[in-house]
Amino acid sequence: MSLRQPIVSMMGHVDHGKTTLLDKISGSAKAAKEAGGITQHIGAVEVPLKVIEKVCAGLLQAEQFSIPGLLFIDTPGHRSFVSMRRRGGALADIAIVVIDVREGVMPQTREVLQILRHAKTPFLIAANKVDTIQGWRTPPARTPLPAFLRTLPTDTQRAIDERIYSLSESLDQLGFSAERYDRVADYTRNVAIVPVSAKTGAGIPDLLAVLVGLSQRFLEEELRQEQRMGEATILERSEERGIGAVANVIVYQGRIKVGDPIVVTGMDGPFVSKVRVLARPTVTRHGRGTSSRRMEPLSEAVAASGVQLSAPDIERALPGGLIKVVADDGAEAQTRALEEIESETYPVTAVEENGVWLKADTLGGLEALAFECQEAKIPIKGAEVGAVAKRDALVMKAVRDPLARAILAFAVPLLPEAASALPASDVKVFQGDVMYRLLEEYQAWRETRREELEQERRKAIVHPAKFQVMPGYVFHRSHPAIVGVKVLAGTLRPATRVMGKDGVEVGLLRALQNKGTSLPKAEEGVEVAAAIEGATVGRSFNEGDVLYVSLNEETARTLQKVEMHPSEREVFDEILNIRRQKEPFWAR
Repeated sequence: MSLRQPIVSMMGHVDHGKTTLLDKISGSAKAAKEAGGITQHIGAVEVPLKVIEKVCAGLLQAEQFSIPGLLFIDTPGHRSFVSMRRRGGALADIAIVVIDVREGVMPQTREVLQILRHAKTPFLIAANKVDTIQGWRTPPARTPLPAFLRTLPTDTQRAIDERIYSLSESLDQLGFSAERYDRVADYTRNVAIVPVSAKTGAGIPDLLAVLVGLSQRFLEEELRQEQRMGEATILERSEERGIGAVANVIVYQGRIKVGDPIVVTGMDGPFVSKVRVLARPTVTRHGRGTSSRRMEPLSEAVAASGVQLSAPDIERALPGGLIKVVADDGAEAQTRALEEIESETYPVTAVEENGVWLKADTLGGLEALAFECQEAKIPIKGAEVGAVAKRDALVMKAVRDPLARAILAFAVPLLPEAASALPASDVKVFQGDVMYRLLEEYQAWRETRREELEQERRKAIVHPAKFQVMPGYVFHRSHPAIVGVKVLAGTLRPATRVMGKDGVEVGLLRALQNKGTSLPKAEEGVEVAAAIEGATVGRSFNEGDVLYVSLNEETARTLQKVEMHPSEREVFDEILNIRRQKEPFWAR
């Protein structure tokens, strides 16, 4: 049984050199001038084993390997491709995480590592930009990196070791044991770190050699080409001149032929279609540096490869979704395939009424975002692929919990119709290309919003307070009584009823003033003038008396469950004691 080539995904933080490294790998392969060299697929670069053998001369023994080569994912515009899926797991068989040795582990690096852990995808580290370390020089061709490093000045060797050690420490804090690749004794327990320079090409032969070795040793079962129906992942939809709507796909299993009946993940659910065209663009070089692009028609596409696929209704295909070839033997096979695709379409199995709404540009991105939310114990109401639309805002407006009225949008835009609906809908949208930042921003907003709601609720609920009528400060004895008071505990607010120490209400606190200016409240220790409607000084209360805010029984029951300031709690207990002297079960 033959082995297909492993699918290798290039990941890492922005500007750490992913694209440059893949370009250098392609350039190294082209420089090998091997007949039938690298092939540019849709969304991928294929490097055959023969080319790798030439690039890695002296590092690989060709007869030890049976994989046909490596297929590198090449989708720089596809932000969430790192989480692309195939049926039963992640699309990538193995990954390269590119890390700038000067900057170390950065936010997107942590996110990528979390995704890889969740997907259980093996990976190695390309410690890029070692050429920036003082004393570095480019190694001679075909020199194994460990041997070359020993020829560098001692200070340079020490500086490289310090960068690798620092990187290992950062990875260890994230739960990964890592070491320079030539010092790894057990690749099942340690992550290999390969120092490279995407700029000069140093370390690339070592990187390719480690990739091939790990793939051959640990992925053989995964790569076996069983006699199974072809399956592919949809990268994106596009328009191709002369063909029309096409899906750019990576075939990861079996083979897909022109005329095959297929089941496709659609925007509105899976649908059945038939392969009409398979094609791959080829670039022809002309004189004076010009080139032209034409489509090369294919009769079939075999795993692992990237192609364009045309079929009826393919414009309905969902990026990140799946395509599965079905046996042309009736409705039963199609129904079974539809059920399989349907089960892979919705990454959120447990939904809650009071949860956030998730949006992402692909199914894989949606799955990764849902996983991060579940890890952070953030409830999810629903999840969909696509831009944030007006419907999303209206759905979330109906959520009862104000702290869950939020949309987390990963790598997707906010449509104008949604933006115009949001101000009135009390729904917060968080957009970004880094998942953990989306979650952090939402959690920070949730805490701020919780405090705001608590303050609003506290204003709506009468809170306990007590104050003393100051002797010698009676400005008006009745209609209303206006007296000087000192707040002894709690916060005194207008529009609250007040009572004496015997629990008998004396009137309504209508207003608070200081030097003729009305006040919304008076804190503990403040002296103000108070207007008390319905009270008469000398009859309802006397100078020097201590009065309390009067609470009804329902409010008192609510306050028993609410966090209060210590002084408020003390006053509240006094009010309970006053009330319970006459009614022992009051507010119980």
